[in-house]
Amino acid sequence: MHLIVSLALSVASTGAAGSAVPSQERNGGQEDAAAASAAADLRQKAADAEADGDAAKAEELLRAALDAAPRDVATHVALGRFLYAQGNGAEGLGLLWRASELDGKDVAAAAALAEVLLAERDYYESQGDTNNADANLLRAKETLDRVAKEPAAKDAAFRVLRVRVLMKVEGGGEEAFALALELVKEKPDDAALHALMVDAAAVGHAFEAALAWYDAQDGLEPWMKEWFAGSTFAARATWNFNHYVDDEKAIADYVVAEQRLLAAARLRPDWFEAAGERVSYYRSWSGWIRHRQERYDEAQQLFLSAWGRNPQNENAITGVFYLCGRWYDLGDLDRAREGYRQLCVMAPLRGDFWNNYALLCRDTGQYEESFRAYRRAVEIEPDNPRTINDCALILLYHLHRDLDLAERWFVQAEDLSRAALAQAENDGDDARVAEQKAILGDALVNLARLFGEQGKLLESAEHWNELRAVDASRSELPENGGR
Repeated sequence: MHLIVSLALSVASTGAAGSAVPSQERNGGQEDAAAASAAADLRQKAADAEADGDAAKAEELLRAALDAAPRDVATHVALGRFLYAQGNGAEGLGLLWRASELDGKDVAAAAALAEVLLAERDYYESQGDTNNADANLLRAKETLDRVAKEPAAKDAAFRVLRVRVLMKVEGGGEEAFALALELVKEKPDDAALHALMVDAAAVGHAFEAALAWYDAQDGLEPWMKEWFAGSTFAARATWNFNHYVDDEKAIADYVVAEQRLLAAARLRPDWFEAAGERVSYYRSWSGWIRHRQERYDEAQQLFLSAWGRNPQNENAITGVFYLCGRWYDLGDLDRAREGYRQLCVMAPLRGDFWNNYALLCRDTGQYEESFRAYRRAVEIEPDNPRTINDCALILLYHLHRDLDLAERWFVQAEDLSRAALAQAENDGDDARVAEQKAILGDALVNLARLFGEQGKLLESAEHWNELRAVDASRSELPENGGR
């Protein structure tokens, strides 16, 4: 069974609030007080063992607790959660189901079961198994609904779990937002609850209601008001962008979101880095809006600005990469080359960026710069036969120097591509076979021509013959019109 979440070991029979409820009361008195006490003691020792990193001892003690009190709900919950977290999902989930069956009104048992069912749902969704994902989500909701009217269900932790489940249930966003708003009203100084409410507003499309509430809060911490109102603007912008509703409104909302988060950071300097990271993404997402509007200059500035605020923002780097591709398709090689030059600064360890920059330098006649860029690409990917071949190609056809070095690299490219071709054929990967045949063919063509220009006609002829054996359809072959 898959390991999905790390669940804390339950050391006592508690409600969602953490308030202790005697085990013999929670299971209808079916365990006597002595057995319940013994089980509780063993659970505590198990918790201590787990804290010390002794999982085997913790499991042994929890199983002993279950033997001591076979119908104790808290022990079923503790062992079930522990086993699930350890990767024994089938038995762990089974124990949690059993705990819920022993006492259908136990809020803590229902919450533990729903938490694991939600984790199961997320796992199956990540695997593309929507049937199992939906089934586990439905079970989680039904489990929580069953105990929703119990007094312990008023606990904040239980209601937070309900919000998390409802946000994933189709049509549950409105109820999730209403419940999240209740939680925020009860504890307005809890940043985690504000973040949950913003998420619920996004799911329930309740942006206006959330913004109106924040605007009306004069007593709320000023930084908190700015931060989470700004986050709500950003959520609305993202919704509009993703749903192709109103691009200009999305851009405007991202701008407001940026302003408000930076205002929050001025009030809370310890949040400055977090604000900068979010602002970076707001700008890169705005860049994508301009990209799809074909306003490429504006998109470029937004992507570069986003990267400037956060060099780890891959979204901004990818945006510039897509712009380069678009400029290349439009035939604007100078813009594409400059874009790749920027990418080589933004992501200096990306060999593909250096390779593409080198190619565009070659295509625009900047051969020395092309050679330097290819050299850097080879340093990053020393076993890439395509890059090695293209680096040598610059020496042979454009710089006309160091042909001994070019020969060495062509041979290296040939050897690497032959090995890669053999592996691709063994794997039955037709796409890789075609790719490596093309690379090998290029290396053989270049070697044949290099030897021919040096008057080494026998070596040249050998490589033309090798090319025929690899791909007799190559246009460079003399019989196919090649020079």
